[in-house]
Amino acid sequence: MSSALARTSAATPADAKARAEVVTMRAGRVTVARVRGLPRLVADEVRRIGAVDRDLLTAALYHAGLAEAGRDEHRPRAKPGDLVVFDHDRPYDPAVIDARDVVVVALPGTMLGAGAGLVRRTVGRPQPCESGTRAVLAAFLSRLADHLDDLPGTAGEHLADALVCMLVTAVAETTTERVETTTERAGATTERAGATTDLFDRIRAHVLADLGDPELCVESVARRFAISPRHLHELFRRRGIAFAAWVRYERLARVRRDLRDPAMVTRTDRAIAARWGLRDAAHLSRALRREFGQTATEIRAKA
Repeated sequence: MSSALARTSAATPADAKARAEVVTMRAGRVTVARVRGLPRLVADEVRRIGAVDRDLLTAALYHAGLAEAGRDEHRPRAKPGDLVVFDHDRPYDPAVIDARDVVVVALPGTMLGAGAGLVRRTVGRPQPCESGTRAVLAAFLSRLADHLDDLPGTAGEHLADALVCMLVTAVAETTTERVETTTERAGATTERAGATTDLFDRIRAHVLADLGDPELCVESVARRFAISPRHLHELFRRRGIAFAAWVRYERLARVRRDLRDPAMVTRTDRAIAARWGLRDAAHLSRALRREFGQTATEIRAKA
């Protein structure tokens, strides 16, 4: 269970039996687990958390039972159908858990890139999965949990990408919709605290989920978020990122992954490039060599 829940310790009342049935699978760097009959008391202790665990984020979807987790006196309660994110770099106090059926997704925070801050801001807050992207994510996790034993090994990296994009998108939907505003006072302009970061995180989640659209560009994204292209460029510039170069890199990274995938051996380079919104397949190998030091042919040969 430690691979899915990090270095947690568990206890249970003397009159109760502590049993847990755990089924796990690895999808790239992501661990997915179905846990049934979880012990009633779980503690995520500072002394038990190693250097690797500290970057771990865990998203838990509760199917049956109740859970309370938090720090100090703040203990929000998760009920069936709720999604809760835990950050193992910030150990929580003992959580009283009677979760008879829970699906757990554990992944390194580094996989979320710029979306990590957005996800971490929802830590410990139960999120209902009754509608929108959260409902889609919950349905996906539930069905995934039913088939952990029979998923092909080649599905790993693709599944990990899908899980990360869905999680960030679901959390972006959860976060209070705060639009960047300005307040004029004595000739000075001040931005509402936190709004810029929230906007950037939501834009990033949207772009990563839509990389396959060949029409994706700065103008289309700016329209989606009701801001100017200049404003969008400025949001990325503040973080040392050029928007177009970032989008191109993310697309090429997924093309390289597909070229390495044995399941894609019958797909042409052009078809794989088109899958990720790249129309200029004639220059694909040159672009891959510039980014990763290998042409498409060389990538396939070393797969």
